[in-house]
Amino acid sequence: MRVFLTGGTGLVGSHVAERLRARGDEVVALRREDSETRFLESLDCTLVEGDVRDAASDQAARMQGCDAVVHGAALVYLHESWPRVRAVNVEGTAHVVRAAVAAEIPSVVHLSSVAVYGRALAPIYEDTPIDTPLPPGNLYARSKREAELAARREAAAGGVSLTVVRPAAVYGERDRLLAPRVARLVRRSLVPILGSGRNTLPVVYAGNVAAAVERCLDRPSTVALRTYDVGLDHPLTQEGVVLGMARSLGVHPRLVRMPGPLVRAAAELGELLGLAVPGAGDLSLSRLACLALNENPYPTRRIRRELGWNPPFGHDVALARTAAWLAGEHSSA
Repeated sequence: MRVFLTGGTGLVGSHVAERLRARGDEVVALRREDSETRFLESLDCTLVEGDVRDAASDQAARMQGCDAVVHGAALVYLHESWPRVRAVNVEGTAHVVRAAVAAEIPSVVHLSSVAVYGRALAPIYEDTPIDTPLPPGNLYARSKREAELAARREAAAGGVSLTVVRPAAVYGERDRLLAPRVARLVRRSLVPILGSGRNTLPVVYAGNVAAAVERCLDRPSTVALRTYDVGLDHPLTQEGVVLGMARSLGVHPRLVRMPGPLVRAAAELGELLGLAVPGAGDLSLSRLACLALNENPYPTRRIRRELGWNPPFGHDVALARTAAWLAGEHSSA
């Protein structure tokens, strides 16, 4: 199979490229002029220069000869204006799917996010409506909702089979957001645990998300549209993340437990004061507290039942791989 990939220099995209190349697929990866491509080059991917905001006709020319498209390019939890987020995440998605139609590619896998569901306190399934109100500042969730609508509209108009994959928070090698923050946290002598620390978190390993994308690529294209949540690969608790990362990094922090009600009150106060999660401007403190204190609300059953997804990596292995990558990044800095 020859796969056209956007977002290949990102976390999930790089794992998708790695998995597809390991099984012998060709990967044509879209790259921006200023992007870091050494990992993709090491996989012997074919690199083509461009941007998801380019005209569909230009992108279609780059896709010629491909059998499928995996669209993973997006701006994720950054301090950006809505026009820029919309241009990349929403309009870029429309351009990519429209280009696939023009290039006569039969199937597209679009990487979305469980963020489209908004506040999630009860079990969430793929048929749960995604129309709950979102905080005004949550540009990422808003853009992902609109991007899904754009992808569905373009795919339906062009007769392309569309698979939407909604991962939860993702970590792994080449992670620039979640894993570095956890690593910095566990290197401290005292590490706070929010609530009991024993609840299962909506956190998945990028290698397992890539395995889910692989299964979606192999799905028969006779079904026009299917959506799959990837919010739970193997159960992972907050305490498990901290202790697993600490063990992999060879550090031994002391855990300090903070009562859940205190954490929620502090998050509410912080939002009243205009505070936000450092480095993740549109991830609200209340959503962070909700994710940290509650059980993982994404059971992730459909993709296991329909496509036979069996996440290949346990979190012990995944955290060790992530820590090894972080250590390598630190030593080369």
